[in-house]
Amino acid sequence: MRVTSIAHFRTAPGNYMEWPVSLDDGVDSPIPPSFNQRFHLSAALCSPASERVDRTAAVPTVWIAAAFDVPGPVDIDAATWAIEHFVKRHAALRSTFAADASGGSDPDIRRRVHSSDGVRVSRPRMDRERWFFDDAHALLAHVRSRLDASCHPSSTPSYLFAAVDRSDRSTILCGFDHAHVDAVSITVAVEELTALYEAHRSGMSVDLDPVGSFVDYCAEEAQTPVVSVSDPRIAAWSDFVASCGGGAPTFPMDLGVPRGENAPQATSVHPLASDAATRSFEQHCRRLGSGMFPAVAAAVAQSVASIGGPRRLPLLFPLHTRHEKQYVGALGWFTTNAPMTVTVGESFTETLLSAHSSFRAALPLATVPISRVLGALGDNFVQAREDVFMVSYIDYRALPGACLPDRRAHHISSVTTADDAQFWVSRTDEGLSLRARFPDTDLAQEVVEHFAAALAETVRATAAESRALSLTAPSA
Repeated sequence: MRVTSIAHFRTAPGNYMEWPVSLDDGVDSPIPPSFNQRFHLSAALCSPASERVDRTAAVPTVWIAAAFDVPGPVDIDAATWAIEHFVKRHAALRSTFAADASGGSDPDIRRRVHSSDGVRVSRPRMDRERWFFDDAHALLAHVRSRLDASCHPSSTPSYLFAAVDRSDRSTILCGFDHAHVDAVSITVAVEELTALYEAHRSGMSVDLDPVGSFVDYCAEEAQTPVVSVSDPRIAAWSDFVASCGGGAPTFPMDLGVPRGENAPQATSVHPLASDAATRSFEQHCRRLGSGMFPAVAAAVAQSVASIGGPRRLPLLFPLHTRHEKQYVGALGWFTTNAPMTVTVGESFTETLLSAHSSFRAALPLATVPISRVLGALGDNFVQAREDVFMVSYIDYRALPGACLPDRRAHHISSVTTADDAQFWVSRTDEGLSLRARFPDTDLAQEVVEHFAAALAETVRATAAESRALSLTAPSA
């Protein structure tokens, strides 16, 4: 699974096609959106009326897409059958949302639930859903415009299933408004759509494990009890927020965007280390008692300091909340965040020990839903920027669908606006790579380029040290 953005994604020309998906009228649901969904939908659905007139002319909302290859030309019957079964299977794709017309700081966002029996997926029609492109740039511009328009929460449904048909290898595309999915969901989509498609083509049955409903998960989240301000976890959150100046952490170097303003988003993708170097890096960190995420956080902090940043780095990191078996393979936004602070030492070992200690202390804090954290903090939390400085790490080797042979699977993110930096470090069979999201300013471009180079050097230098220690270690 290669993690990229729509600005960097590449695929060969071919015959583009879409599968129209329709839902029944559905029923209003008393289950509110999750905290993540509400935060996302409030920005996307509750902008001033002047910005809602033409959503395609406004800044696109946040969506996530998958792309993967299938052999030969697209089997349209198999793809139609696979998409319909996939949508019926996942309750997250059978929720739509609407906001009240008044807007305001706390808009009422209502969920509507649609039945699986009411899902209909039609074959692409030659007159409306198929276009031939012999130019890759024109094709990608079209794909981007269709994802921006279709994967918006004001669309019903707010996702897109498409393909680029070719004689030798074809590419399946599926994009979803962020309200429906998280990063793990993208790997689930690749695995399940592949299995369903291949089963129908071969005439074989497919036996997918039952999955839970993200709507049920949202109901469970809504019923979590209020957390007292005297809870030690809230006290720890409060201390962290205070250390960040009363809000969320921000990237500690000037990116050329004053507070209260934003800029078009830039994205860059950087290889950090080969698979062999990544294994050596991991081995070195495990000798010191640390797992890979604290190791990545330590490398990030060390790299920021090496290019002129501070030696103390507060950040947020996402964690999955798929703790119940029924949610492991479900589509939905199953994530929360936790805070940590890394202090850069005189050596990478010292920095790693700080990161590991902070990471362990942060895990209990992640058991409090962010909605309850913010409710407890009240006016003591003030968000100065739209974006939050965060560092994510995902090892795709263990996730469904991420390492299917010959699939060329991609996780593709949208491009919107930005006022801070955010970093996603991913691991695959090819090694480590970085995707950075940041404001598209000359200053930010320079800072992130230097940071990415420093991060790659930190990982590779640590890997080299690990290999040197292995060579000099006495044999048993």
